[in-house]
Amino acid sequence: MKIYRNISVLAMAALVATTGFTSCSEDDLDTNQYGKGGVNILAFGPMPVTRGATIRLTGTQLNNVKEVLFPEGNQKLTPSTTFINAEFNVKNSQEMDVIIPDQCVPGKLCLVTNGGDTIVSASNITFSEEIKVSSVTPASVHPGDVVTIKGEYVWNIGQVVFFDHVTVDAAEFLKNTRNEIQVRVPAEAKSGELAYNDGSEGAENVGAGNLSVDFIQITGVSNATPDFGNTITINGANLDLVTGVEFPAVGEVDYTVAADGKSLQVTVPMTTVSGTVTLSSASGITATCDITVPMAFFESITPNKDVKAGMTLTITGQNLDRIVEMTVPGLENPMKKGEFNQSATQISFVVPEEMTDGKIKMKQHDNHTIETSAVMMYSESPEQAIWVGEFVCSGWNGNQDMAWGGFDWTTIAANTVVKFYYKKNNPGNWGCISLRHGQDWAALPDPIPGQYDLDEDEGILSVTFPQNVLDDLIANGGLVITGDNFTLTKVTVPAPVSEIVFWKNAGEGVVSWSGTYRFALEGHDGANECLAEFPQDVWDKIKTGTFYLQYKPEDVNSYQVRFTNGWWDVQWLGKDVDIAPWSMTELITDNGDGTFEIKVNFGSDPIVGTLDEKHLLITGNGFTPLKLYFK
Repeated sequence: MKIYRNISVLAMAALVATTGFTSCSEDDLDTNQYGKGGVNILAFGPMPVTRGATIRLTGTQLNNVKEVLFPEGNQKLTPSTTFINAEFNVKNSQEMDVIIPDQCVPGKLCLVTNGGDTIVSASNITFSEEIKVSSVTPASVHPGDVVTIKGEYVWNIGQVVFFDHVTVDAAEFLKNTRNEIQVRVPAEAKSGELAYNDGSEGAENVGAGNLSVDFIQITGVSNATPDFGNTITINGANLDLVTGVEFPAVGEVDYTVAADGKSLQVTVPMTTVSGTVTLSSASGITATCDITVPMAFFESITPNKDVKAGMTLTITGQNLDRIVEMTVPGLENPMKKGEFNQSATQISFVVPEEMTDGKIKMKQHDNHTIETSAVMMYSESPEQAIWVGEFVCSGWNGNQDMAWGGFDWTTIAANTVVKFYYKKNNPGNWGCISLRHGQDWAALPDPIPGQYDLDEDEGILSVTFPQNVLDDLIANGGLVITGDNFTLTKVTVPAPVSEIVFWKNAGEGVVSWSGTYRFALEGHDGANECLAEFPQDVWDKIKTGTFYLQYKPEDVNSYQVRFTNGWWDVQWLGKDVDIAPWSMTELITDNGDGTFEIKVNFGSDPIVGTLDEKHLLITGNGFTPLKLYFK
């Protein structure tokens, strides 16, 4: 049962002065209740009321009113037939009695002045007869369709409420009679309960039944891997309800919907990225589909260490022919398309003199830029960058890229010299770098001071990290770099010694006291017995220097490695002295990945004098040689 709240004139609940009035003539009227001129409505009631009853209306200058209009129930409301004249009796300039017309429906009361202006009430007229709804048809609708509500006193409905608070006021009903109202389904409507109320302030909604409302759906897309500028067709249902099409990184774009609402055509923007295309509607319901456009993708860059001016850098990836410019560290201006060689899978260019350490940024369009891994230029004292970027420090903000897992400080050896490359933001002024650990940004232990004052406008701060400092970083969240008036561009540590591989296994199998892994000086393999021949400089280094063998055992606890000559008559370390898990273990290094390394230095061993003629043979049992290399 609907609960009504009687509102009396004296309670002033029907006052319309709280927010002012709307003028139908669009004139700006003086509607101040207190002391100002003009016709005003202050209150009317009681409410709710019955048709034919008399209500009291108070206001100002009511003696200047020539008509009192009520919203009229009729078959088809139009601006000229919306209102019905009411009988009224003006008692004085501040009070009148008004008789409610029989055909009146919920809505706003209007006063027409002698001057032609119209004053509209802020609150609604409501009626006390009980609303009884007998039917709501149809049960399934499309936004824009008409819903018919039948019953007794349905013209007392002041508002129809669709699911999720979408409302249609009585003034917008298409038909409004005692036994039937018709309402157009708003574009914002969606499936759920259909309700109504009498239009009074704070009125409680009464359910009239469930309504199924069509909504946008996607069933497929004509091309899920389009190119930029292609027109694609999105198929589905109720696409005439679409109010916007949004591509990733771009926003809304123009589109065309088929007359039957089952498809939609749209052009793929030139600056979108792969991702989700979203269709929106007035109801707030969205539908999505995914597309993949040709995006540039980085895979590798070579060389990436000890790079010198004049060398050719080659970047490998996918869709690299889409790149339009590259930002190279050290260069003042980006390199434009045409200034580098380019294909779908590679970009190459000659290293300019100005290039410095860092990452190369490659721009496809305004919404997609990729970058390479860091490139390290050649240095007489090789360094390895552990951080490259541009961190502007001003007022003690902090860089935490090497904190909280951003860098593994267990990989740094004790007493490593860590270098911080910087330039001052304001040259000539004081600046400092302060090194902290991640936990609470607290100070590092001695010998690291609280801060390093920067004497130069641009330079390198070199700091030795002893083991106690490394232990502190490992235990307390890594390194935070803070301070004032500097921009950090790079942090380096000494580069590890590089391997020079001079032989790599191409598919030979496990050693089982075989003669497979035989090597010779170039030109000395007359019988074609050897896997490889080495030039004189490499051969001499094998005989007189240090080289390494990396291998993988079948069983880490049971294998033997022997270095001998090809005639098996002279063996390094002595006859039948093999390197094994139980013998000569000081020569073995466990790489931690299932492979092991043996350090070989023949020195003055008798085997050296036999190698030119009889070759070098690596044999034994239960392992596979992987590579030979120098460090």
